Amino acid sequence: MLARISRFFDHIEKQVLVWTILALALIGFIQVVCRYLFNYSFTWYEELGRYLGVFIAFLGAATGVKYGMHFSMDALSKNLKKPWKNILSIFSNCTCALFFAVVAYYSWKVVGKNYTYETTSAAMNMPMYLAYLPIPVFSLVMTARHLKVATDDARDLRK
Repeated sequence: MLARISRFFDHIEKQVLVWTILALALIGFIQVVCRYLFNYSFTWYEELGRYLGVFIAFLGAATGVKYGMHFSMDALSKNLKKPWKNILSIFSNCTCALFFAVVAYYSWKVVGKNYTYETTSAAMNMPMYLAYLPIPVFSLVMTARHLKVATDDARDLRK
């Protein structure tokens, strides 16, 4: 049952990432066509592009943690034997989880302040807490995924 729920969320995550990237590309293409053919520029595109870029970056980073796709310096870990390699992986993943938990905490405070002050974006009049919301949400996802990798390595170490 848990595996089914996990697959469902993985599917949703991939679909959101793909469609958001496509939407950003399509809006950019329309902006360029309108600017050069009709001498008209949308005022809201730059803002939307920036916010979608942040959303895509954090969602993509969370996906990268899941699949182990992030850049890493692995010269040391590749040369280590089995128990030490797992210990190093557990340590590094716990450190990353702690870092992203701190990022989630402080970015959640920023989201709360933006919600309290009722600030809005200049061109789209969108509440700014919505623009900042992907940062704590996906930082928590990255925290959980780093902890899962660390837990898997700890299980492997015990075997």
